[in-house]
Amino acid sequence: MNSSVTQKRISGSAGILIGTLVLTALLVTLFARLGDFEGLVYETFQRYQFEPASDRIVLVTVDADNADVWGAAGFGDLVEKLDSLGAGLIAVTEPLVLPDVPPTEQINALAELQRQAARSGDTAGNLSRLAKQLKGFRKNYDEQQELTRKLKRVGNVVLSAHPSEFGSRESLSDACAKHQVNLQGADNNAAGNAPEQNAVWLPPAAVCAASQSVGFSQRSAARGMNLLINVNGTLLPSLPLAILAATEGSNRDIVVASDRALALGERALYTGNGYEVLPRNYYGRDDNPVFSTVSTTAVLEGSLDKGVLQDRIVLIGKTAVTGDNGDGELLQTATALSNLLEGEYLLRPQWLNWLEPGMMAAILVVVLAWLPGMPAVGAVLVGLMLATIVLSIQAWMLVAEHIWIQLGTAALFAAIAVWLASALRARVKSVEATHDDNTPADNAARARNRAEELDLEFSVLRQTAFTDDTKEKMYQIAFEHGRAEEFARAERVLRYIFQQDPDYKDVAKLLKQLSGQDNYESSPQAVSAAPETKAPTEKTPASDSIKNDKQMLGRYTIEKKLGQGAMATVYLGTDSKIGRKVAIKTVALAEEFDDAKLEEARLQFLREAESAGRLNHPNIIAIYDVGEDQDVSYLAMEYFDGVSLLQHAQRDDLLPTSWVMELIARAADALDYAHAQGVVHRDIKPANIMYHAASDDVKLTDFGIARLTDTSRTKTGIILGTPSFMSPEQLTGSAVTGQSDLYSLGVTMYQLLTGVAPFRADTIPKLMDKIMNAKPRRVSEIRDNLPPCVDSIIETALAKDPDNRYSSGRAMAMALRDCAKEFGGYS
Repeated sequence: MNSSVTQKRISGSAGILIGTLVLTALLVTLFARLGDFEGLVYETFQRYQFEPASDRIVLVTVDADNADVWGAAGFGDLVEKLDSLGAGLIAVTEPLVLPDVPPTEQINALAELQRQAARSGDTAGNLSRLAKQLKGFRKNYDEQQELTRKLKRVGNVVLSAHPSEFGSRESLSDACAKHQVNLQGADNNAAGNAPEQNAVWLPPAAVCAASQSVGFSQRSAARGMNLLINVNGTLLPSLPLAILAATEGSNRDIVVASDRALALGERALYTGNGYEVLPRNYYGRDDNPVFSTVSTTAVLEGSLDKGVLQDRIVLIGKTAVTGDNGDGELLQTATALSNLLEGEYLLRPQWLNWLEPGMMAAILVVVLAWLPGMPAVGAVLVGLMLATIVLSIQAWMLVAEHIWIQLGTAALFAAIAVWLASALRARVKSVEATHDDNTPADNAARARNRAEELDLEFSVLRQTAFTDDTKEKMYQIAFEHGRAEEFARAERVLRYIFQQDPDYKDVAKLLKQLSGQDNYESSPQAVSAAPETKAPTEKTPASDSIKNDKQMLGRYTIEKKLGQGAMATVYLGTDSKIGRKVAIKTVALAEEFDDAKLEEARLQFLREAESAGRLNHPNIIAIYDVGEDQDVSYLAMEYFDGVSLLQHAQRDDLLPTSWVMELIARAADALDYAHAQGVVHRDIKPANIMYHAASDDVKLTDFGIARLTDTSRTKTGIILGTPSFMSPEQLTGSAVTGQSDLYSLGVTMYQLLTGVAPFRADTIPKLMDKIMNAKPRRVSEIRDNLPPCVDSIIETALAKDPDNRYSSGRAMAMALRDCAKEFGGYS
């Protein structure tokens, strides 16, 4: 006793220690992934800010057909056209395609070389190459000179500088130096506070000098933008800041007030480290774009009303913009500029560097020191309340104060930590209670539960192809039943294997051992030692009750066996009175049900068979007679020389889509008729739908014994019904209506189209959980060339709530046939 108490205390202490280590590791991990998760929270909260973007900004998008506008001639024409339409300011977010042009002196020198080569009679092709080169230089020079004149004449164009991978222009030229920020009166380390960008692409000197301003365009600035960039000791403004400065003066009017603040006229711009600000994104509402957008084509062709661009800030870029905010450079620049114009950008003050880690540490202390002493429900509620408060603070600061406090990770940590603490406490209690869980009653309950799980697994396996893998799984089920001394269950599984493959392993030997011993307990290892094959037993199933062909069963002469299932056998017979061929299905109820339930099962079988016998529909196998003979209950049914659709439910033998739709529609018609007569099938699946290709007839079978599924389980462990095709209400034991059949028909359609079931799992509990809660993969994702209506039909048929399925089989059949009309080229 003392040893047990000591072990419990050690287990509890170890649990607390493990919990502390796990929570600490969680804290470290969350900090490592802080950026990713906080970015997601940041973007989510921003979607609930409804202020519109500045209406002063208009975007002009450039597509591939107008790519020549990035050249000197094309850009000059576009600028003049925009100026004629009244644009207040013109800015470009992309680098212009302006080839390097030698100075005038070098061009003149090349011209002189050309003349000398001509006089000397050059015959080596040098003259031609030189003439071509000189022509290209002159063309580029003339175009750039013309662009320069246009920029000066327009006078309101802002160009962009860009990061350069090659560093061909590493410092500001004298012509571009006029666009740098004035550092007069600024702190000596003002340039050092800005991020460095040593290699920068700048426009050619003449073009740079002719523009009103130049700003640095930062790529990937969706979550942060530096307003100033350090270019070899000089400060260049970001493109949005340069545009803002151009509306109120020039870059020289930007004043560096401190390491976290700038000034532009009367406008104060507060920033974070490195003069960084965070964009406040905008999101279009009611399918309206965030910014007014026009195409380059509309501008150049003159189809744009002049008022559209009057006094507007026009941004030119490549990205086409539709609807919500994206990551294109044009849209990023427009967003940042709107933030600056409206004063809506976000900040991260310096005091957040200690506030955020402090809140994480406080939550860790609360979780480890306080919550473990609270009741489980109280701890969870406190944890969720704490996470909600933290997220509410973050949302309020972001939306109302434009300050981004990164508390999403803290909220997530609070929720996960509370869950881990509760799970840990439950685990400790479980360990402490383990010594009390091994009573005979507990062991017996566990054994019963396991036996029932194995019964369900066996029932599912019976509905699959009898492959080597299926045999082995059934064999292992028999093995486990034998080890648990559930000999009746083990015998049933072994007998089924023997009926399909008499030579499989040692099944015949094991069945002989089971049937030959008077007291099963005298040899408990008979099955558990090696669950493998069977010899005929003294107790014969329905298939063995009829020993020879030509034997009589009631008034029917048995001709031959047609097939056999787990608890029923089908024979071809002849009605001795009228000479009609019939299919006779025999069910040995006495073997499958305990004495207490046998009479109920027999009466139910007869009652349901009689009800099904009244069904008269061209797509339902007719039942002619029902009776009992030689302790065997039987049904005499219409003989239909067809095959079940089970053989077409495999991926390598699927029917054309149009066939499947029509066959399922006919089955739905049949179910509609049966439901109107008050008969529910309860076991619709491919194996119970027969098809005769030559006559194109399809029929549903097994109406007569479907109601036996209400008893769910036989005394030898057979589960009646097929779990993969069962509706959620069947699995939970709820009332079953015609909508349950339509659900099963939807599962059947899914498998006939794809070759796989919509819900699959490696254990029965997992399968049942998926049927109850999971959403299946769309059929169109598995089989190509299906119209969208197929997915819609499957989704409706497989709805978890019966009220959300088709109201009747006729409604489903109509939907199937309407969908089939859309096929056209589908197959």
